[in-house]
Amino acid sequence: MKHKNYLIPGFVLVMLVSLVISASSLKGGGGGGGPAAQRTISVNGIGKVTMTPDIATINIGVHTENEDVAAALSDNNVKAQAVRDSLTAFGILPADIQTANFSVYQNQVYGPQGEMLGIKYIVDNTVYITVRDLAKMGEVLTTLVGNGANNIYGITFDVANRSAALKEARKAAVADAKAQADELAAITGVTLGEIISINTNTASTQPMYSDFGYGGGGGMMAAAPVPVSSGQLIVTVDAYLSYEIH
Repeated sequence: MKHKNYLIPGFVLVMLVSLVISASSLKGGGGGGGPAAQRTISVNGIGKVTMTPDIATINIGVHTENEDVAAALSDNNVKAQAVRDSLTAFGILPADIQTANFSVYQNQVYGPQGEMLGIKYIVDNTVYITVRDLAKMGEVLTTLVGNGANNIYGITFDVANRSAALKEARKAAVADAKAQADELAAITGVTLGEIISINTNTASTQPMYSDFGYGGGGGMMAAAPVPVSSGQLIVTVDAYLSYEIH
């Protein structure tokens, strides 16, 4: 019997060798020759610090109306200047008095039957005032109303310097995260290794807001100093720690 010899083309032979090598590599890759996946544990710690407010921002407005635009502007300017003068008497610096909005617009006036009676011009001057002596807050509010501030939109309490409180909150957040990591390691029977990553996030300070009534003001407020309670503020820091475990 004659045996036939078949010649395998060169490029086919190269392809067969490549397939063999690839198959061998695949078998070896799943055998644990590569680096082992890193085992980690991640925790989230929370730190909170309570602060006592030492400053406050008052949002006030001077509102005037008149059928003559010049008269409405003049009346508003007189009252706004009286407000500023009263603030200066309390020792509030010009830098702590900021105009937030000044607007002039017209408003149509209608009668009981829906007929148009005329036009009134309205002038609004809104000012933000920073009070740094909270003991004088009641007197400041009373004086503002008595000198032309016919709108008191509200008060926001805050802390001028938060750096010390933030530092303390971060320290507490990291300590809380570490305690959680130790507890979880003990429960699961693993050993904590090096810290792989640390991230912190500072939540917005919770400001105390006191609303004295939109469009407030009136005789009762001007009769005696307004009682004001500043309360407390809370600053919160989150600490995210990731540990290697063995």
